[in-house]
Amino acid sequence: MSETGLWDSLYKSGEFTHWEPVYVSPELSTLAAANFFGEKTKILDLGCGGGLDSIFLAQCGFNVTGVDFSLAALKVAQKRAKKAHVIIDWHLGSVLDLPIDSQAIDFVTDRGVFHIIEDSDRPKYGLEIFRVLKFGGKALIRGASQDVGQERFNPVTERAIDKYFPLSKFKRGPVVSIPLFSSEGALPSKIVLLQKSAN
Repeated sequence: MSETGLWDSLYKSGEFTHWEPVYVSPELSTLAAANFFGEKTKILDLGCGGGLDSIFLAQCGFNVTGVDFSLAALKVAQKRAKKAHVIIDWHLGSVLDLPIDSQAIDFVTDRGVFHIIEDSDRPKYGLEIFRVLKFGGKALIRGASQDVGQERFNPVTERAIDKYFPLSKFKRGPVVSIPLFSSEGALPSKIVLLQKSAN
């Protein structure tokens, strides 16, 4: 079974809740409450999955685009968005070849995508985020800082951030430890806020 087929089967069966947050990501709700986003901010939710964060951001009044490579995930997200009475621009596609125009996005949110991307694909991932962001646009990346149990992650570390989001293209804040919560508990993780600083 292909990687896409595996994710599709999990979303079709409903066996995806162990990695989905129980509530909206607290990092995003904190930023929204602090008026971090401008009124017309265009937000891209990478690996949007079932759409929980996308829907929250749309309910806050932002222009939201969600991208995932699982059609089954997008169907879950679309159903939830319809129930929440919000409009979101959903796209089926790869985070390594985003179906998004260049310099179209003000803010990128990545919850748990960077930590599943192999080193061989990470340069392309960093370049795609750079491409779609407007000058001065920001990206919030958070993901596992270590392997946990049977889960195998490519950890989010300060070294990895500096390698794939170089200072020639991005300014960054500190790489800080946080927990990422799901129905199965807390995953030891890192978070960093990046800003596109070159064209």
